Amino acid sequence: MTAYSDLMSFTRETEALSQIAGRLGWDQETMMPEGATPQRAEEHGAMANVLHARRTDPQIGEWLETAEASDEVAKANLRHIKKSYDRTLKVPADLAAELAKTTSLAHRVWAQARADEDVAAFLPMLEKVVDLRRQEAAAVAGDGNAYDALLDSYEPEATGDEIAAVFDALRPGLVDLRSAILDKPAPQTLAQDFDEAGQLALSQKLAAAFGYNFKNGRIDKAVHPFSSGSGLDVRITTRTSADDPFNCFYSTIHEVGHACYEQNINPEFLLTPLGSG
Repeated sequence: MTAYSDLMSFTRETEALSQIAGRLGWDQETMMPEGATPQRAEEHGAMANVLHARRTDPQIGEWLETAEASDEVAKANLRHIKKSYDRTLKVPADLAAELAKTTSLAHRVWAQARADEDVAAFLPMLEKVVDLRRQEAAAVAGDGNAYDALLDSYEPEATGDEIAAVFDALRPGLVDLRSAILDKPAPQTLAQDFDEAGQLALSQKLAAAFGYNFKNGRIDKAVHPFSSGSGLDVRITTRTSADDPFNCFYSTIHEVGHACYEQNINPEFLLTPLGSG
């Protein structure tokens, strides 16, 4: 065994546990009974503790010091593992666990507030989540920009200033386009109810038409559509509306885009840093 092979063996186990944590989140938003919310939050916190401990294991640092990359794939794996290791070391374990627990609890509160159209009911939980994220950003950023520190998890190496410049460039054209659309007659709207089962059946056909592989995936309902998983288990969700079936169809197509990407990553990268988008 070499330092690189030992590191990758350890990393694959960590990635497997991370997929399990993701499945807990999928279940929470699709099938979990409402009364299970407090327990699920504790489970999320426990998984966050386990993952944080593995991702900050001192042995990783030792492997990284001596591991040698034999090809470009190995170089990429080492780059991603080192970046994750360095970042996770900066975040206290108790903060990572509290974030996992709080965001888990927040989802149920948000879903109920959305159904009741009562934003005030969600604001206290939102404030707590934002505060925890600010603590995380401060820990990761150090003397750097806190927003950029969080942004890097979603758009690596980009900065808030760069994204602001993109939107500034897009704004004039989009404002003109909006004005042109609003000056035209409103499109004809649908004026009947559409069966939920029919919407979901058509969603299945749409997903398949766009290349989604149901052997390694499934479609379920959620309050807000999302794609979950990677490799051999990539699941999507959609939502239905009796008087707006296109909400369901467009949501399905959007999530299928994410899912098809995940399903078509090289299987040799399964459960490695290169194994997901």
